[in-house]
Amino acid sequence: MKTFTIFNDLNKIMDQALARISDPYTSKEAALTVDTNKMEQMVLNVIKTFPDGCICQDIELALPHVRTSSISPRIRPLLKKKLIVLTGEKRPGFSGRNQQVFKAV
Repeated sequence: MKTFTIFNDLNKIMDQALARISDPYTSKEAALTVDTNKMEQMVLNVIKTFPDGCICQDIELALPHVRTSSISPRIRPLLKKKLIVLTGEKRPGFSGRNQQVFKAV
């Protein structure tokens, strides 16, 4: 098992926005083990399969083996990298609440 020194790794966590400063130590420790590039690529690949755009729930259904908490945090970095865009449209999810629609560029 890898030992983490939170003070040495805190800059990495904060630079990559993998955890909030207020998150518990265990969340920060877990954040260091996430392969964000791999997760972003998986999410982007799913988004590309929706030519008319999709909502987070569509991605969750397409990746049932991946936890929701690992999917939704990948959206903002993909937007920042300009790999996806918000369409301005909203669609209801299972809860009935509207979710923003995004699509691959």
